[in-house]
Amino acid sequence: MLQNALTRRNVIQSGGAIGAVGLAGCFGIGSSNDEDVVIQYNAVDGWANYETVREEFTDETGIDFPEDTKNSGQTLNALTNEAENPQADVAYMGISDAIVAEQNGLTESYEPEGWDNIPDDLKHPDGEWVCNHYGTVGWAVNTNEVEEVPQSWEDLLDEQFEDTIALYNPESAYNGFINFLTANFAMGGDLTDVDPGIDFFNELQERGNIAAMPDQGVTTSFFQGEVPMLMAYDFNAYEAKYLSDLPEEDVEVVVPDDGSIIVPYILNVVNDCPRRENAEVCIDFQLSEQGQQLVAEAFVTPSREDISMPDDVTELMLSDDEYESSFSIDYEELVEQQDAIREQFSREVAS
Repeated sequence: MLQNALTRRNVIQSGGAIGAVGLAGCFGIGSSNDEDVVIQYNAVDGWANYETVREEFTDETGIDFPEDTKNSGQTLNALTNEAENPQADVAYMGISDAIVAEQNGLTESYEPEGWDNIPDDLKHPDGEWVCNHYGTVGWAVNTNEVEEVPQSWEDLLDEQFEDTIALYNPESAYNGFINFLTANFAMGGDLTDVDPGIDFFNELQERGNIAAMPDQGVTTSFFQGEVPMLMAYDFNAYEAKYLSDLPEEDVEVVVPDDGSIIVPYILNVVNDCPRRENAEVCIDFQLSEQGQQLVAEAFVTPSREDISMPDDVTELMLSDDEYESSFSIDYEELVEQQDAIREQFSREVAS
């Protein structure tokens, strides 16, 4: 069942509520910590501007915040294996892994900085997980290779898109899986009925419109001009437009107007973590105005509705009107259904 729709950037442009003055008090500088370090699993330089987030956090708080190169799935595995002797204080994961961690007793409740300004769909009611930022399903289209840019899922069935569409394999990659789910919703399905999405993907295959659906490397292939259309997240599409070797004017970013699922990225306090106070300070920083604007520089959307995105980032992105089709889903139900959905996709979609 769909949750209340969220606009992608419902922000106040009149200035932030938190200034640079007083940050020390906000983030607990001067408090007595057992160790001047916080360990967050999955804090990878090059992703969501984490190198800058870590550096500015340390500058503000005096607490060291080292890089950790685990991905979301590896983070969940590590938390599971270390449940009796936790090593991390904070975990950063995709929404599905974060919910599994909470369900398995690997997280603790915490309502951080800005809690009341985070939509209900993007936080656990008891504070077991909270969204830091989110992406939205979106496409990048090489206009040198595609004459007419598609605006909807339905458009993709047109014969002009033969051998153009590339996405990650929905069986193995969450990025591709969410794109499949979004297509399913656009075709009239839901989390308990993916037949419309199966039919849609089979029709794309029969028409020869899917050029590639590998387990990895799709984004790189688009960046290098090897495939005409990338079906991924909006921040992937913006990176393709502004950070790849392709000329900026040759890449058009599209959020499909018949549906685009919001994909939250989550922070959790680790259950029985060794440095609980530092964990809270770390999450508070990431959900402060300063932290939210830092992650926005990577083209992801801050979760707090009262925080403005930097003007220089906003100018590069699509308008709010073009995100009106974006929506959240019941993410707990998604966790319950995702294995069965993948299995059905594997059985019924032509490879």
